[in-house]
Amino acid sequence: MAQKSEKYQAARSTPSPAPAGDAVALIEGTIQRMTASVRREMAGSPAMSAVAATGKTPGADDSEALEARPLGWWVLVCGEPLNERSLAARDAARDRLLDQVRASGLMLAENIWVWDETGMAQLVISTVPSLKRAERLASHLRGKGLTVRIRREKF
Repeated sequence: MAQKSEKYQAARSTPSPAPAGDAVALIEGTIQRMTASVRREMAGSPAMSAVAATGKTPGADDSEALEARPLGWWVLVCGEPLNERSLAARDAARDRLLDQVRASGLMLAENIWVWDETGMAQLVISTVPSLKRAERLASHLRGKGLTVRIRREKF
């Protein structure tokens, strides 16, 4: 019996330890992917969308809660002006804005970019049902050093 366990121990491969920085980056990346996955599933669920829109959990006889919600308010973080002629320059501006958002501690499930007459890199941080909530969130984000705009949601 002792021989079998010795063989097993000798045959087992021991993983080589990863440098501390690599391990932290691996864990952070895993947490970001897991968070994004959960948020994506919750956002796609009709029941969760109804809860977000109405504040109540739909029951079997509550078809009203499953209806589409009215348009809300986008809270946008703004970056630098985009170069309309250069795709690479636009991507670089978006990447810089995304780095700034992540450095402020925000993690988004999905990056939704808004293009409008301002020609700036704009990232949707959240969609909220009321202007008052949008202003409260914008104030909080400005406190983190971000440039923020509030716009009516549109598609």
